[in-house]
Amino acid sequence: MKTLQTMILSAGAVVLLGSGGLNAQTLATAQIPFAFSAQNTTLPAGEYTVSSASTSHSAMVIRNVETRKAIFVVAQTGYRAANEKNVVVFHRVGDRYFLAGVKTNSIEATVSPSKLERELESEGSGQPMAAVIVPALNVR
Repeated sequence: MKTLQTMILSAGAVVLLGSGGLNAQTLATAQIPFAFSAQNTTLPAGEYTVSSASTSHSAMVIRNVETRKAIFVVAQTGYRAANEKNVVVFHRVGDRYFLAGVKTNSIEATVSPSKLERELESEGSGQPMAAVIVPALNVR
């Protein structure tokens, strides 16, 4: 399973390197005030850029502005849960936040719940899931 994950991430890196010209057109910046998880990776609070990694917008790159560390997130096209534009949407389960979607003029993507998010939801720790919407500061 780890080998498969490594192969998928490697393929994603190749896609990212080959699509550098596309990112300039689809970049959003947001100040995330809490630590959050995106596809089994926990990221600290801070300023992040979100960009499309492909012309189909079914993959995104989320990069911490300060540390320059980035993750590749596979997403489904379309995000209809948020009525606003230029937002990053999270699900909150208990005291944990999970990336749920991004909606800008050029990126509309939904991120599937991670295994941990599904487990926490099914445990029903007494706290219902809530949506948290963070406005994008800058969209290019």
